[in-house]
Amino acid sequence: MLNAAGDERVAAQARKYFKLHERVQVVGIKSAKIDEIEKEIFAAVKPTWLLADAVQSCDILIRNRFLEAKSVGIVLLSRYHKQYDKSLLETIHSWLADGHCGNWAATDVLSGRVLSPLLKRFPELLQKVASWTQSANLWVRRAAAVSLTPLARRGEHLDAAYAAAESLLGDSEDLMHKAVGWLLRECGKTDDSRLEAFLLAHGARIPRIALRYAIERFPEPRRKRLLVATKSAS
Repeated sequence: MLNAAGDERVAAQARKYFKLHERVQVVGIKSAKIDEIEKEIFAAVKPTWLLADAVQSCDILIRNRFLEAKSVGIVLLSRYHKQYDKSLLETIHSWLADGHCGNWAATDVLSGRVLSPLLKRFPELLQKVASWTQSANLWVRRAAAVSLTPLARRGEHLDAAYAAAESLLGDSEDLMHKAVGWLLRECGKTDDSRLEAFLLAHGARIPRIALRYAIERFPEPRRKRLLVATKSAS
């Protein structure tokens, strides 16, 4: 089904969004078509599937080399968020650590659609995910940040979000700088004063790309002031 829907022109365009070191292969399917395929599969399995079936299906699809297959498996699993149990965290970690989400797109879909709802359902898992910021695996670290962004956007678990961001400020990876900036920007949506205080407190420790992401929703005069203030702190 996925291969038949592929378009090499779409695939070529999609590849431009990834770095050379990322493990990504694409069939070339537009997002709307992927959603259509996932909905068709879900309609067929909905009468009989439970969480275990969705996890097993995701495990199969996430091991597929094509990004579109991974996405379908992850979104299918996300439909069962009301049935999630704590044990799913270790499964998610293994998918990341074993390289089955070896690019920002697969990692972010898994983090936002599955890991974040799991953390919302079981806040006690936040401490475990916080330890992921120290992982040697880039995708495990990115998941630690990205999974908190939907929560931070709603003003939930801001302490955990700021702690994760602070822990990741020294990360050498460009993809982590962007993830940290994204997380901080979402934190600021419900409390921009706290975000500004965090940025001023950490100043030159914050990678410039992370800083620019974090302040992009601020009015221009405020952005300029923070860019100057944090740079002069170095």
